[in-house]
Amino acid sequence: MNMFALLLFWLTLAPVMPYPSPAPNPAETMVRRPPVLFPAWPDAAVIENSGSTNIAGYRIAVRPDGTAAYIAGGDVQRGTVPLATAHWLFAKLTAAGPLDALAVRRCMKSASFGSSTTLTWQGAVSGDLSCGGGPTVAELNRTIGVILTQLRVTPGPRRARLL
Repeated sequence: MNMFALLLFWLTLAPVMPYPSPAPNPAETMVRRPPVLFPAWPDAAVIENSGSTNIAGYRIAVRPDGTAAYIAGGDVQRGTVPLATAHWLFAKLTAAGPLDALAVRRCMKSASFGSSTTLTWQGAVSGDLSCGGGPTVAELNRTIGVILTQLRVTPGPRRARLL
């Protein structure tokens, strides 16, 4: 028998022995956390920032009465914005028309450090407001900044993700 035939014969007759798997390293095990439930108020406007590689994003829901909920890298928090701010936001949203038809510029962003900010209201989602646009987009961006300040939402460093 030649060497190839001998090797082939040995491989077909040899029992298949599984390799022992290494013991799990406790530092590498994944921890599963329950999903964070964010309120689904049908009358709320939701501001969402995607974050970037190093900075955590945020999600803020504001209702017309000023009630707010937000999540910025951690658990859901509750808060309120002044009634005047809530009225201003919803007046601007009403005047803007459907958010998916809002004239938002398109812009290039870094894959690692770029983030996008969108608004969702009445089932419509705006384009990336951080790219700018006309006066309506500028006013919505300004109002979002005011809401961030009033709720004291400051995007911080992104934490290690837990599954």
